[in-house]
Amino acid sequence: MRATFKHAALALALALPLQSAAAAATTSACLTPREIKSVVAFAMPSVLTGVIDHCSAAVPSDGFMRRNGPALIASYAQGKQAAWPVARQAFFKLAGDKDKSTVDMVAGMPDAALQPFVEGMIGGMIGQKLKPGQCVMADNLMRLLSPLPASNTVELVGILAGMAGDEQKPGSLPICKS
Repeated sequence: MRATFKHAALALALALPLQSAAAAATTSACLTPREIKSVVAFAMPSVLTGVIDHCSAAVPSDGFMRRNGPALIASYAQGKQAAWPVARQAFFKLAGDKDKSTVDMVAGMPDAALQPFVEGMIGGMIGQKLKPGQCVMADNLMRLLSPLPASNTVELVGILAGMAGDEQKPGSLPICKS
């Protein structure tokens, strides 16, 4: 049960998109707690949007995400811009040296173009990774997390991501050891 909750929470809060990026990262790249928190704070609105876009039809009409999803997204969007500078660095750290010419091209994009690119990638990855049977669970997680201030949820997800990264499984987030 603990593993199921941890994986569901991580899926809701960005771990799935980051796991794909982490799989491409160099073995020496790792994220600090500050970088994880920034990535989560920046990505949370896109993650929630991706979950809602993917799952709305699979949850009841009175489900949380259908009724309160836009307000929840707005609450997380307030911290997105402040988190961007550190999150940007973390995304490129995860990209590593795998395809240097592509990484260099993307790194040269102005933030006004790069942010929507990253947001679209995150939202799209949610649709690819989230299974239809997980939608009701995602709706419940949103409902349970919604009373928390966005900063508390970001902190919670950062801790959970760190715990998942400590397992050092292929594709898990590379977390810097303290």
